[in-house]
Amino acid sequence: MKPETARARVLAAAGAIVALLSAIPALAGAGAASAQAPVPVQAAQDGANCETVDLGTLGSTPGSELRAGGRWTTEDCDSRFRSNSDAHTYRFETTTTGRIRIDVISSEADSFLYFLDEEENRIAEIDDGGAGRLDARIERELQAGAYLVEATTTAGRVRGPADFEITVTRVATCEPQNLGPLTPDKELSATGFWTAESCQSVFLTGHPSQYFAFILPQGARVRVELKSETGDPVLIVAPIVALRSVVPGQVAHNDDVDGTRNSRIEQYLPPDVYGVEATTYRHRDLQNPLTEFTLSLSIVDEEAHRRLPLLKIEEVDIPSEVVAGDPVPVHYRVGNLGGDSFPGGEGEALVYTVGPSRGGPRPFDQARPMPSRLWQAGASHHTNEETSSATSTSVPEVQPLSVVFPSHGPSWLFTGVITYDGNGNEIGFYGYWHDLTVLSGPTHDPVRVEVDGAVYTVSAQIDRSAEGQGVVLTTVTSVDNPEAEIAEGIQERAIYAAGVHTQLLDGIFDRPALAGLSRASEPAEAAIAGSGSSSLLAAFADRLSSALSESGLEQAAARREAFNPQAVADLVFAAGELASAEYASIAASWQALLDGLDDGQALSFEQAAGVHAQLAYVENIIAPTMQASALVSASRNAVLGPEQIQAAVRSATRCDLGRDPLGYGGLLGDLDEELRSGPAFTSYAVLVGGVYCSVQQADAANARFLERIGVGDSAELEALLGIEPRVSLEIEQAEDPVIQLRVVARLVEDGRVEHGVELNDGTLVLPTRHFLPANAQVNIWYSSLDVELDGSFALSEAASPAISWHPVQEVELDGSPLGQIITRRLADGRVELGFRNVDGDVVSPDFAYLPADLDEGVWYRSSLIEVPKPPEDEPGTEADGAADQVGDSDENG
Repeated sequence: MKPETARARVLAAAGAIVALLSAIPALAGAGAASAQAPVPVQAAQDGANCETVDLGTLGSTPGSELRAGGRWTTEDCDSRFRSNSDAHTYRFETTTTGRIRIDVISSEADSFLYFLDEEENRIAEIDDGGAGRLDARIERELQAGAYLVEATTTAGRVRGPADFEITVTRVATCEPQNLGPLTPDKELSATGFWTAESCQSVFLTGHPSQYFAFILPQGARVRVELKSETGDPVLIVAPIVALRSVVPGQVAHNDDVDGTRNSRIEQYLPPDVYGVEATTYRHRDLQNPLTEFTLSLSIVDEEAHRRLPLLKIEEVDIPSEVVAGDPVPVHYRVGNLGGDSFPGGEGEALVYTVGPSRGGPRPFDQARPMPSRLWQAGASHHTNEETSSATSTSVPEVQPLSVVFPSHGPSWLFTGVITYDGNGNEIGFYGYWHDLTVLSGPTHDPVRVEVDGAVYTVSAQIDRSAEGQGVVLTTVTSVDNPEAEIAEGIQERAIYAAGVHTQLLDGIFDRPALAGLSRASEPAEAAIAGSGSSSLLAAFADRLSSALSESGLEQAAARREAFNPQAVADLVFAAGELASAEYASIAASWQALLDGLDDGQALSFEQAAGVHAQLAYVENIIAPTMQASALVSASRNAVLGPEQIQAAVRSATRCDLGRDPLGYGGLLGDLDEELRSGPAFTSYAVLVGGVYCSVQQADAANARFLERIGVGDSAELEALLGIEPRVSLEIEQAEDPVIQLRVVARLVEDGRVEHGVELNDGTLVLPTRHFLPANAQVNIWYSSLDVELDGSFALSEAASPAISWHPVQEVELDGSPLGQIITRRLADGRVELGFRNVDGDVVSPDFAYLPADLDEGVWYRSSLIEVPKPPEDEPGTEADGAADQVGDSDENG
């Protein structure tokens, strides 16, 4: 299965989770009036002076009718439920149980109908559904008794007076079509259609339905499928009595399956007579004039079913408290608790995570599809020791996921696994919910710090008040005078020192970048100017310049002599030895600080700044240098082959180094470029590329550290850490803070809706995946991938010649994402367009709807909207990586 298809299935599954959660209460709580407990509702007025018109008793034969006319004058009694709306109340009785249809018809207003029992408890309500598009209709199976109808309007009095007519009609009871007995050797099927005059659903008021019944002589696993090419089927199965349409209670229901609008129920049913309600998600007035469907029932071979793989998430390891903005690893164990017979040959499994975001749940991350060879019966695989079991194993194909929660507060994470057969069809789904709290920053117990000779305690604790919602409160207290008010600048430096103490020094030797670095070398002092990218890169450039000169390579270049690859390898190896000695010295100073802190000493602000700069130097210069040196040793000892060496080069040069990344210029710049590009000098390319690409992340890491501990707006600390003020960006934002664009869309031949972004200068930008599926679920928002201004998008095929889009190359496009296009299909057939900007805010155009009867191939434009101009992130920064946390799909997601 293609990765794009896998992503689409994840998105469909995420949408199904939301749809299921929202649909269960509606379906489970609905029912026939004969079985439903009325819910009292506080009326707008007590109704004492509002006359109730008695329509009399409805006859017992189909076609019997009660009728009355009325007028909303704008001066009548108020509706019980709709403020500033006229209402007339009517009473009728029925002496026999049967199916009753109530219509409120008006050619001058949009009628609205409330159905109540005689004690004025609301039973049901509906806006439309009648013979006319704006007429209201309710059709229900009622027990004998008295009922009330409130006839009011949707718009209220603002539309002025209007005449209306109310009719109460007894209609023929919708008896189910008897399909006969269902047995293993006899499948059942039927075709039907929904129209505006079809019976209404027992469970979904206003939705057209047809009823079927079947006999199950012996208990069995039954599969019921309802399919329609143009409708949105909903299946409800329940035991019935004497093949009547009055359903006492459902045993199963389903709306969508396999990412389509079709429905399927598959479960064990005991012997009984069952009714099937074949209904649709769309109200009767939003249906096509005639919508066909096919119903099929079959007995599932349980033995064959048990031979199918049954993959489940057995364990998930994620903290109960995480920090907003931090990448959080999601470890898990997934196992096959079923058989290993994948239909259609080879199959695969997909593990993914879904979490909350603006606009609804959205995929965070997903693993690569895992082939069926991993999932023999009983196989179980884990991603860390915490999720392992006595029988599970660790394999390269099963890797942890990573999520980032953007904002603090109570949250959740859903980790799921979907299993596919060899034809790409879903054969299994299982998930694991995990509730957690997202904190605004890290917490820590009180620690002692020193600022300007005074000692303070700093603690960061969760605000446990009802309004806290994951907020971490940081408190700075003077040791000598606990009641003293602390100046803002002192507070910032104290919080910074405490942050270095708790977030960097504590556990510093366990940091991933330091893994494998030895402290056993003879120490050598390291000259460290600061932790900012400019200082780090300048320090490395100076060191490398000296090394090139000492090695004789610079002099050889001046003489235009050929280079000796051995001399280049010796230079890299020597650089690694020097880096190892520097690390030994720095590590000794860290250990001395840690020992002092254990003895109760306070970490001074100056010491904290020194540790921060040293750590930046080690992680961004020493570690990559020692990795390049280790590559020299490995290649000399034939430990690594050519492919592994090239993989190391690709990893080290993952960012764009440009023409002269170290700013040498002249002869030294030419020498550096030659050594980086020469195939015989791979270790040098790994050295320069590894350091340069790592250093590019230093400023973002420093800024994130300050933001994380709550002092991200401190200009003093930014200057201290060498974070350069973003003056140019602020100037650009002041001149042009937004980008103007329109969302454009068209209907293509296969029924999908293609959409993109048209900039205000006429440039068309299409995301990599930019289609709303033809079978998109109703009222579920789908999202495209990022709309990126990098000039890599082709103009749409067969674009209308009437549209004069400029070539993409005529605009300054810098590769920054603007956001994602969001679309959803409405129940009335229209499509709503919107845009989610890079901040996660949804922008809705004033003109945002595509008509239900789109002309094929014609581009439609929304009204002009404005989105924030994206920041100019450096290549390879953490901001780039954060953007990659969001999942996507082969169409929309």
